Amino acid sequence: MADDELEGLLSEQIAYYRTRAHEYDATYPLDAQADADARAQLLTELEALAPYGRVLELACGTGQWTVELARHATTVTTVDAAPEALAICRQRVGAAHVHLVEADLFTWRPRERYDFVFFSAWLSHVPPQRFDDFWGLVADCLAPGGRVFVIDELPAVAVVEHPAPGRSAPAVRRVVGSGQAFRAVKVLYAPDELRARLDTLGWNTDVRTVGWRFFSASLRRG
Repeated sequence: MADDELEGLLSEQIAYYRTRAHEYDATYPLDAQADADARAQLLTELEALAPYGRVLELACGTGQWTVELARHATTVTTVDAAPEALAICRQRVGAAHVHLVEADLFTWRPRERYDFVFFSAWLSHVPPQRFDDFWGLVADCLAPGGRVFVIDELPAVAVVEHPAPGRSAPAVRRVVGSGQAFRAVKVLYAPDELRARLDTLGWNTDVRTVGWRFFSASLRRG
């Protein structure tokens, strides 16, 4: 029953992002100026790691970061479960060396290995019981000597979230413009907690906070 409940929550999370895709870019910021400053800092950190070589982006969404990765990468493969978001990403990027894949990241497996793996605003949507398996997937995606760069939100964001009931994983309630409500997984990690968990899985991790809301993490295999 617990597995069925978790699968239902994850299906609802996908439905949320499919429904919200057309309004995502306009509704994502909580504080436009603070977010713009944080994004500029995060972009500086990301570009400091260029050139990226063969890049894999997990949960690319509407392509806000895909367009930045494409500036430096030899190839970019993006994976997302929402075809509506992928369609927007395709229009935004429009580059021949960017390949879009529609797939559920909890069942998808890579066909090759990559020099650079990137994901933003995704780790917090991974249920705690899938954490180890997810990072095993990331390791399977990475070529020898490859790097991982992660962007996500800090625990301070909890004050603007609306907790949703559910026993399978921490969840929040999200409402789209039409008024339709969905649940999504939301797990917020403090930097020290995340670093400690990843250390036990064999990752060397450098976590940095960016403003009150975001963190970035740069990783290599130990």
